[in-house]
Amino acid sequence: FKLLKIGDVILIVAIVGVSIYVIVAPFFLPQFKSEILNLSYPEKQSKPPKEIIIIRKRINTFEDIIPIDCNTVIPVVYTKVISLKPLPVEQRKKKFIDIILPSILIKNFQIQKTREKLLEISKKLQSNKPLNEDEEKFLEELLDKYKANSLKELLTKVNTHPPSLVIAQAAIESGWGTSRFFVLANNVFGVWTFNKNQSFKIKAKNSNAYLKIYKDILQSVDDYYYSINVSWAYSKFRLVRLKTDDPLKLSNYLDKYSILRDRYVKRIKRVIKDNNLKRFDTCKLNPSFVN
Repeated sequence: FKLLKIGDVILIVAIVGVSIYVIVAPFFLPQFKSEILNLSYPEKQSKPPKEIIIIRKRINTFEDIIPIDCNTVIPVVYTKVISLKPLPVEQRKKKFIDIILPSILIKNFQIQKTREKLLEISKKLQSNKPLNEDEEKFLEELLDKYKANSLKELLTKVNTHPPSLVIAQAAIESGWGTSRFFVLANNVFGVWTFNKNQSFKIKAKNSNAYLKIYKDILQSVDDYYYSINVSWAYSKFRLVRLKTDDPLKLSNYLDKYSILRDRYVKRIKRVIKDNNLKRFDTCKLNPSFVN
């Protein structure tokens, strides 16, 4: 037999590998509409990824909901959901977390990337180095968006908090995915709108008030984070968030989220504890979807 050179072996292995990918990939890659968002790992990562592939998917049946694997969460954003009310309680809760957790992790990545850029700008300013035009524009736009008067204040606002806390609030506000607004409007957090000119809204029953309609679950999560990060009602929450990521401690400063006040805080804590939601605080997106 003719001996193969090392280069020949490498070439054969490469060809076989590509062939297997071409044959197998269609069976494993989700057949959904995708978009690419520039995201980044938190500051602790030495080599932050540049892009993450987001998969968009409609839910027509319960089988359409992709199960969560905490170490490899697929970044799927659901554009249409169904009521989880017919399911047994424990299964309903599981499916609800399967639906919302990917969007929470995606949003945390987005916020973290923005925060990293702000920290770089802060470091330059502390070193008396001038900002370039892009950095100045980036900073000005964020100061305006987050209604901040300084970079220091901005860094208290552009920040994330534990998924367990977000899940708990989402569960309370949507009845674990059973509310009318969750089903018809992708409104996970029961967010109201008082803008009569708002195009996307849905009327509440027996009321002249309206709730926002979102195009998908990620947009609802995005609006929730923006509210927490900007509203005066959560200024104390944001300051405490700089010192701790304990969801039970942070929940003490969300009393203004509901007219129930202290009872709402107690409810958040109970939902977190009873459902062991802290286990989701270490979940990560599937690296296969990160380029």
